[in-house]
Amino acid sequence: MMRFITFGEIMMRLSTEAADTFKTAGHFNINIGGSEMNVAMSLAASGVDVSMITSLPDNGFGRRTVSMLKSNDIETEHINLQGQRMGTYFLEKGFNVRGSSVIYDRKYSSLEQSTRADYAFDKAFEGYDWFHFSGITPALNTEMQAVLMDALEAAKARGMKISADLNFRGNLWSFEEARKTMTKFVKYCDVIFGYEPLELIEDGKEIKDGLERNPDADTLKPILERIHKEYGVSHIAFTQRTVVHSNRNVIKGMISTGGAIHETDAYEVEILDRIGTGDAFTAGVIHGLMDAEMSYADTLQNALGNMLYKHTISGDFLTEDIATMGSVLDATREVKR
Repeated sequence: MMRFITFGEIMMRLSTEAADTFKTAGHFNINIGGSEMNVAMSLAASGVDVSMITSLPDNGFGRRTVSMLKSNDIETEHINLQGQRMGTYFLEKGFNVRGSSVIYDRKYSSLEQSTRADYAFDKAFEGYDWFHFSGITPALNTEMQAVLMDALEAAKARGMKISADLNFRGNLWSFEEARKTMTKFVKYCDVIFGYEPLELIEDGKEIKDGLERNPDADTLKPILERIHKEYGVSHIAFTQRTVVHSNRNVIKGMISTGGAIHETDAYEVEILDRIGTGDAFTAGVIHGLMDAEMSYADTLQNALGNMLYKHTISGDFLTEDIATMGSVLDATREVKR
């Protein structure tokens, strides 16, 4: 199995009970998470050798986080303990017709204030095969964009597989800025999750503009083929989510290989906690692609099963063996029978 390393911010989440709003909450529950860390936790629980690069404050919260990572078999050698604070965000849990809401409080965090001089990516990447990042990191500031570029150049020079979750956070930057910025990073990638925000210009126009929320494979195929060709990515994986209401969604998984689009059936899921579910899918796809003998069908089944199962777990991450998660979809079928 390949060895996996990732870079990104680890945050503290303060969330309301489902019955409360920001206006009425008398207390908040604490969880630790972050897009890249969530992927790392899922892969580590599935037997992959995993390491995390980040910066955390040298205080009780930072040390608690490092201890948690170590106890979940994640290498922490390249985590800097520096700076004044851990990035936080507040989550108002939605229920039925009331959607969830997030407020960020991550300015001046240890990672956001770190610089290129704080990271030695070439040394950190020794012995690792796969580097992963997300679109959240470059949204923080221009210094983080420079840090990420250093990481990508080091990973590329070593011939590592590189993957990116393009996840967009509207509370951090505009969609137009994200498109222009992510475009230069995706050119380093082998595998991407999602196809927005990413520029795909033809005759001066963005050809993805006007796409419906969940286009079918026939509609997507020429667009995805253009992305494969222009950006040199081997795989484009993503999910399609239909919202019935805040606690009930219908979800399917898809992956494009340049020559074909593979997809799962659509499954209905009841939602206890939606945070981190996309990361569970990402981890599932990476886990499958690391195994040269695993089919795309099995990769998608395990990835979507991992994602659906995460909807039933409170917190930001899932620590179940991805290889067993395809059975979750079989159980769903039985319940709906």
